[in-house]
Amino acid sequence: MSAYYRIVRALGRPLARMIFWYKGHRRENVPEEGGLILCCNHTSYLDIAFLVLTCKRPIFFMAKEELFHNPIMGWFYRNMGGFPIKRGAGDTAAMEKAEEIVRRGDILGIFPEGTRTKEPDGRPMRAKSGVAVIAAATGADVVPAAVNYHGKVGPFKRIDITYGEKIPNAALQVDPTSRQDLKRVTGEIMSRITALWEEMGGPGKGGKAGEDKA
Repeated sequence: MSAYYRIVRALGRPLARMIFWYKGHRRENVPEEGGLILCCNHTSYLDIAFLVLTCKRPIFFMAKEELFHNPIMGWFYRNMGGFPIKRGAGDTAAMEKAEEIVRRGDILGIFPEGTRTKEPDGRPMRAKSGVAVIAAATGADVVPAAVNYHGKVGPFKRIDITYGEKIPNAALQVDPTSRQDLKRVTGEIMSRITALWEEMGGPGKGGKAGEDKA
């Protein structure tokens, strides 16, 4: 973990706790070591912050290229280890970077939906097949995760960040040349994410086994 990443987390946790009532759940589902893909639903620009603050290990996010056009946000994401991808353009450089992150034993962070959900309650949408392509290319295991803001994103509201059980890459059995296969695997991953989101979805459902305030 870089010094910059440590500083951001050290300063960000107490600041975030003053504004948001967030809780991390089942953080033990993230392996202590080894390369993997962390897949999460996408509701807000704050999703990355809450994953960074609750995940035990650094996450290197693949994010849409447009975010890096902003000088301040681009500088921040790059210093946190993030990198851009050109959506719908077959970005070879981004794929090579993703494989590099996994091969060196780090966590690659991806939002499979490709954009923030348009659903008013924050429900996850259908994912793009890119996540299945990356899983096939890297051979990495997948850990699903879900951020639930329980409605409209805002301060002084409960926010749950839940990490699901690891999906071994071998269990996905994805053929990157088969559209049907890519669609199936993408659906499987997204269904896990949605189940986690739903599990923490209603009033009083937070604070289940595996809760951790870090």
